[in-house]
Amino acid sequence: MKNLHKIKKHLINPVVTLGTFDGVHIGHKALLERVVERKKALHGISIVITYHPHPIEILKKKVYPFLLTEKIKKEQFMKAIGVDYVLWLDFDMNLAHLTPEEFVRDYLYNQLGTKEIIIGYDWHFGKNRAGDYHLLKKMEQELDFHVEMVNEVLIDNEIVSSTAIRKYLSEGNIQRANRMLGRNYCIIGTVEKGDHIGTGFGYPTINLKPDEIRKLYPAIGVYITKIKYAHEMFWGLTNVGTRPTIDKNNRQKNVETHILDFNEHIYEKEIELFFVQKIRDEVEFESIDALVGQIRNDEIYARKIIGKLNNE
Repeated sequence: MKNLHKIKKHLINPVVTLGTFDGVHIGHKALLERVVERKKALHGISIVITYHPHPIEILKKKVYPFLLTEKIKKEQFMKAIGVDYVLWLDFDMNLAHLTPEEFVRDYLYNQLGTKEIIIGYDWHFGKNRAGDYHLLKKMEQELDFHVEMVNEVLIDNEIVSSTAIRKYLSEGNIQRANRMLGRNYCIIGTVEKGDHIGTGFGYPTINLKPDEIRKLYPAIGVYITKIKYAHEMFWGLTNVGTRPTIDKNNRQKNVETHILDFNEHIYEKEIELFFVQKIRDEVEFESIDALVGQIRNDEIYARKIIGKLNNE
């Protein structure tokens, strides 16, 4: 585990949880809050053991563009909840072949001296994902730790999960995804130089290159977004798509944003792009003039929505 050597002297009554925690959504938050609550009761420390990249990439030997949360943001979210330490597990084939019992004894007992393990209702671990809450309960007395399971969190009778959030993002249901996340979906990236076509018809855009190649894009379409740059927030209109009116042969999905009431050049700068609401699908127009006319209508509509959101 990366960084374990840095906390060895602080291993007092560790309360531990494990998992991918992609998204750090409201279900994850409930689990992490319980971990923090228990560490306070034990006058101990709270530890999250997690992974990057996702274990499925190691097992399948393929990069998947499906991550909800960049590594740096995942750790920030966890520590904001009150987690003391985040340990990054080097997930490889050797680890994948450990039995659940071997994993518990080596990592949780021998290396950490874990006092309590708190896991989610659907957590599995070890070779063939054979380990679960029931196996941990069987090992409680042998290794002198306590195990607790945190139940699922529901929204409108639907279980909050990273899988569900990915589904809603892929469908363009950004508001539903945001409810499950507990915040607006965000992509962190660097502003690249574009072809300046938008500037030519009065709507300059920034082109975002995500820092994380595995990042999941929302569905193709036009969105109301917020942009964080240099510690300030701005509203914008973002198109996720292939720009069919401008380049009929393009098949690569791009993320382009027109920042409202903004005229700075921010090439090579890092920004955070937050998706608030989808307003329409991306369509191919008969002409550039027709496209510009639609963008004007998009801006008028977006400003009305933004006005309401600012007053909430």
